[in-house]
Amino acid sequence: MTRGALPAALRSLPDEGADPAVIEELAGLRPLITALGYEFARPALLRVALTLGSWCNEHPHAGWPSHERLEFFGDAVLDLLSAERLWLRFDDASEGALTRMQARVVSEAGLATVARALGLGAWLFVGRGDAQGGARERDGSLADALEAALGAIFLDARACGRDPLAAAGAAFDRLFAEVMAGLDPGEEDVKSLLGRVVQGRYRQTPRYVCAAAEGSTSAAPWWIARVELTVEGAPRVLGAGEGATKREAQRAAAAAALVSFDP
Repeated sequence: MTRGALPAALRSLPDEGADPAVIEELAGLRPLITALGYEFARPALLRVALTLGSWCNEHPHAGWPSHERLEFFGDAVLDLLSAERLWLRFDDASEGALTRMQARVVSEAGLATVARALGLGAWLFVGRGDAQGGARERDGSLADALEAALGAIFLDARACGRDPLAAAGAAFDRLFAEVMAGLDPGEEDVKSLLGRVVQGRYRQTPRYVCAAAEGSTSAAPWWIARVELTVEGAPRVLGAGEGATKREAQRAAAAAALVSFDP
């Protein structure tokens, strides 16, 4: 591996020593590596992708950086890969349709759904307090880790002399196959449609209020959402909906509003 192809912060990591605990820890990532479909030359990069800042705060001398910078890089990799796939697959789609579809693919809720299917939450290195607060199931934590993992694949492949975009692209195709298959360039997002209707009459943007349903658990929350706006100084609920994610609940609420709301 060419260490010079890596950012300085990722050139020297704890895997360079002979610590049996580190070796065992990295070997334990094998099932996740298999699920990602990419063979890491240096699994330590994946270990970084899974490391939240809260874990680093509790283990300041462990030598593992948080995934924040890697997530920043992975976000750009994801944008490029999703744009390329959409561009090639929907060669007649307008810029607006491509933008809407990409927003669906790279949204926090969308990424979290893919990460949950991968079982990524169980692999995160999280501080104790953050774990008790539900970080392993949180959309933001899962989305960031997934982006960081794509960034780690890109960097690992480049440092090994492989084609980094091909490597990250293969992982993207594997992980996002179901999401990509469900895209339709002619389908306007229901929230966007409702927004146009409300904006046209009231010159307002509808707001969404979400809450976990009573009896939900942090491992499997069920969300209830309502969409509302202010009419003559008073709140008006346009519709309500439920779903397994906040995004699904909001879409259901928007769909209900479009049925019941007379523009």
